[in-house]
Amino acid sequence: MKALLCGFGNVGRAFAEMIESFPDITLSGVVTRKGLMLGKNREFKTHREVSVLEAFHEIKPDIIVDTMSANYKDGEPSYSLYLSALNEGTAVITVNKAPLSLHYSEIVNASKKHNAFLGFQGTVMSGTPSINLRRIMPGQISQIKGILNGTTNYILTRMYEGLDYDNALREAQEKGYAERDPELDVNGFDAAAKITILTNVFFNTSKTIKDVKFEGIKGINSSLIKEKKEKGIKMKLVAKSNGKDVSVTLSEINENEPLYSVDYVTNALEIISEIQNITIIGPGAGPKNAAYGALSDLHIFRGKMML
Repeated sequence: MKALLCGFGNVGRAFAEMIESFPDITLSGVVTRKGLMLGKNREFKTHREVSVLEAFHEIKPDIIVDTMSANYKDGEPSYSLYLSALNEGTAVITVNKAPLSLHYSEIVNASKKHNAFLGFQGTVMSGTPSINLRRIMPGQISQIKGILNGTTNYILTRMYEGLDYDNALREAQEKGYAERDPELDVNGFDAAAKITILTNVFFNTSKTIKDVKFEGIKGINSSLIKEKKEKGIKMKLVAKSNGKDVSVTLSEINENEPLYSVDYVTNALEIISEIQNITIIGPGAGPKNAAYGALSDLHIFRGKMML
């Protein structure tokens, strides 16, 4: 099977290395803003100055793997690429949250209509099976809630341990847990995009990020953290959904709640169903972790092809 990799940043490079263990998958090309590289090299080399869509039509892959940066304005060029690929029956695997948080129903409907595989585990909690868990869960889900952003969770954890907001953010940036411009993380937008996708998956809805009420952590201060700590409470940025109401809020978490012990850059998702409650905990960020999420989708796709 031929694969076209879109994006060659840290996640794309990690994925390119991981698929070497799949002898039946050939990386036929890598496309970025610079153009198309045929085959695989450790350093990107432009062989054709083409767009993402032009690269797709040239390579004619069996699988597209999207690791490009998110465009929350309109989801392009990934959105158009997905529709073109799915309409031709080509499998799409993505770690890019933007297209699915803006155009979930259109993308999923195209996948169903043309019986084309669509995998997006890497968009939420990376390789921790949040989305793929739903594929095997029976029964009705009444609520989901979780800690979906590692940057803010790290900052809040370090503030609980005594740092103020500015120093906690600076430390997160130094460790690579926060971007140089952390706005999309600290204002709650990243978590909002993730809970949008999870809501659509778990409740079969067609929400967009515009339906989510969200806040961030920029208004938090050390005195509030200290006050809550004395009462045995931690402040966490919690994304929550019941299928109708979707939110991201700075919340008080008590010692007896599953999310209480989820600290630093760890993510968690609590799934409340008619039969039992499940909490999954694991890494939610990092290039290798995101690539592992895409790899898990590839593993599922290969299994379907082998049936």
